[in-house]
Amino acid sequence: MNEHYRVRKSWADAGSQKGAFKELENAKECADGNPGYSVFDWSGNVVYGKADGGGMADVTCPFMVWVEVADLNIREGAGTDTPKTGKYTGKGCFTIVQVKAEVGSDAGWGKLKSRAGWIALDFCEKI
Repeated sequence: MNEHYRVRKSWADAGSQKGAFKELENAKECADGNPGYSVFDWSGNVVYGKADGGGMADVTCPFMVWVEVADLNIREGAGTDTPKTGKYTGKGCFTIVQVKAEVGSDAGWGKLKSRAGWIALDFCEKI
């Protein structure tokens, strides 16, 4: 398996890639020197930086978020191109264990620790 950390504007934008690194610290240094860039693991998950160039500034997981809207959709996967589970978060605190930059959320998508699914981080405040 080609387990390199990649520095890109978004996972989908392979043409923006600044480099591929074995060491996370080297990838972080590259991302820090290129505003708007993030570090992605070999599966396309954001491990450092901003999801898709905006939103959550520090995506080191896990982290907690506050959801103020009662009807935030939970989806089966990251992105508006994945089905809704039919459930909502409700207002409250939630733990995010993984972040992905996918379609439909400028701040990225957060995987709920409860395994209920993914939520758009645009509607969350990191606490």
